[in-house]
Amino acid sequence: MKDFLKATVDANKEISKLIEEKRHDFLCESISVGAGGDISKRVDLLAESIFIKHLLQFGDIYSEERGFLKGNGKFDIIIDPIDGSDNFVSKFPYFGTSVALREEGKYRAAVITNLANGDIFLKDDTKFQKANLKSLVFKNLGKNGFSKIGIFERSYCSKKIFQILKSSNIKYRSPGAFALSLAYARDVDFVIYEGSMRIYDIAAGLYMCEDLYTFNENDILLISKDKEIFDKISQLFKKGEKEV
Repeated sequence: MKDFLKATVDANKEISKLIEEKRHDFLCESISVGAGGDISKRVDLLAESIFIKHLLQFGDIYSEERGFLKGNGKFDIIIDPIDGSDNFVSKFPYFGTSVALREEGKYRAAVITNLANGDIFLKDDTKFQKANLKSLVFKNLGKNGFSKIGIFERSYCSKKIFQILKSSNIKYRSPGAFALSLAYARDVDFVIYEGSMRIYDIAAGLYMCEDLYTFNENDILLISKDKEIFDKISQLFKKGEKEV
């Protein structure tokens, strides 16, 4: 496991260097439609190639861009090479990478990185830590007791949740990178996602949130570190479902 985590960190360092050194317009060029159904930018494909170079030795890779690649080890590795591609091309500083490792159906490790500010989150069976990609001084991750807002991903296309949150005066932001938002779940009041969820988007993030309160029904995902907040919002969701 230690070798896998080191290789994933090394891959992220290489991707970060790539973004720093290459021209933005070069990285933003649309190339093809990826396995996940989205149009792949050059940055997506280059980041994916770097992950493949570092991680294929550990097992089969399932990537948002190329789909399935047969590897040389016993693990399944689920990758979103660039989480928040639209943010990247828009120069909005909230984008990164997401990698999860699975063994016989059980997630064993994950790394999520915010390439915009260098935050890197690392979790396995024994630890959950955070560092900066430049210094790599990892510290155990705690919960922020002063948070005042939540995160609502995909709020722009909400069919149910937007009105529920609005009518209850619940504050949130919608930054546009789902894996990153799940990694930051301990810093905010809650993370909500409405819509169909692909494994590339949620594998690493859900593993990092497995000890938090979770509601996952009818294409609605709610995660919160706070039981009181979780109970309040999940009850609003259940009430809203009954009224539809």
